[in-house]
Amino acid sequence: MAATERRHPRSTGLGSMTAREVVALMDDEEWRTAAAVRQAAPCIVTAADRVADCLRHNGRIVLMGAGTSGRIAIQEAAEMRPTFGVPEGQFLALVAGGLSCGSAAITSSEDDTRAPVATLAKMGIGPNDAVIGLAASGTTPFVLAGLRAGRAEGAWTCAIANNADAPVLEIADTAICLDTGAEILTGSTRLQAGTAQKLALNRITTAAMVVNGRVVENHMVDLVVSIAKLERRAVRIVCDLCGLDEHDARRLLESNDWSVRGALACFGDRL
Repeated sequence: MAATERRHPRSTGLGSMTAREVVALMDDEEWRTAAAVRQAAPCIVTAADRVADCLRHNGRIVLMGAGTSGRIAIQEAAEMRPTFGVPEGQFLALVAGGLSCGSAAITSSEDDTRAPVATLAKMGIGPNDAVIGLAASGTTPFVLAGLRAGRAEGAWTCAIANNADAPVLEIADTAICLDTGAEILTGSTRLQAGTAQKLALNRITTAAMVVNGRVVENHMVDLVVSIAKLERRAVRIVCDLCGLDEHDARRLLESNDWSVRGALACFGDRL
């Protein structure tokens, strides 16, 4: 039996616990999530470098998953343009799971092996691209099929799973095993397994963007300014990096169509 499906020895009485006891138990066990991600650090670094290389060659990064993993893929892909200004379509989520996965779902079943193959073929996936498959169990047919299809077309592939010796880990170019073990709520991989997957993706994407020069000091200099909150953030960034007051920073941003990078270009030594 896969570790993610086993009963957790400390939670057999979960159904009769108080809210305080449930939260305390989860607090006590959460260290396993961070430990699993830390142990996988060398493979996460490899993945970040490969994603960075794809970006340098204008390749696309496709995040694949089903259920919880699919929703995590959608969330990560959706954040890349507003946070780092990547072009539309460079980060994509292909997911299974029906309406609960949102409008990015391409099939209602994680057992569907045809949909990911057909979609990747239609995209013209190739050597400059990356396909990253997430599957807590490591056995999801949808993800397995997508990884095989991506690799067959020359794309770099990466698998992220929460069970050692999972099939997805065996077929990918880079295998990231996040060994989070049994869940407090048996089989509910939206908990520790899902959290570990999100942490791993955070590291991969953030490190890749840093390597690609989309971060100056600790600021997101390619953010897309679309609302008042982000205008204020952009002003703070220009103030910090250029030594301007808020009034002058705002004027500089307005004259550069609210492009932080454009504003910083007026202070070339800052980039």
